[in-house]
Amino acid sequence: MVKKRNPRLEGTVREAIADILETEFADPRLAFVTITEVEVTQDVKQATAYYTTLDPDLISTDPRSRGGDRVAPAHEAAAALESAAPRVQSLLARRVRMRNTPQLTFVPDPVAEHASRVDALLAEARRDGRMGDDPDRPAADGDDEPGASVGDATPDDT
Repeated sequence: MVKKRNPRLEGTVREAIADILETEFADPRLAFVTITEVEVTQDVKQATAYYTTLDPDLISTDPRSRGGDRVAPAHEAAAALESAAPRVQSLLARRVRMRNTPQLTFVPDPVAEHASRVDALLAEARRDGRMGDDPDRPAADGDDEPGASVGDATPDDT
């Protein structure tokens, strides 16, 4: 059976949750959480909010980093979202007009996890020399088509 979805409602709920987390909570574990997608059931009783967090290793290896906000590890962000869910749900009921306010569940976005895994595998393959191309190398003239060169073009008006 095909599940009917309401993309407008899901987008509204996603924006509201993101705004609530940004403006209503002072929990530093939520500072670098991004709500990527929300799925609301057809009966609007359940909503699953997918989220990503900033990788703490990215900030710690940045030479420009001079302190400031500490990036919470993923497990701390998950705990913060779980504890904030009832309050977010209450604030969501005030911001978005719906017949029912869905019960919120926060789930790490699997797309982001898969993308980081692919990036890690590609980096490993480059390090080990298993990939023939270097993404940092600019393309040379004529690399687009084998055997073609700039001088091979002929005018159409002859």
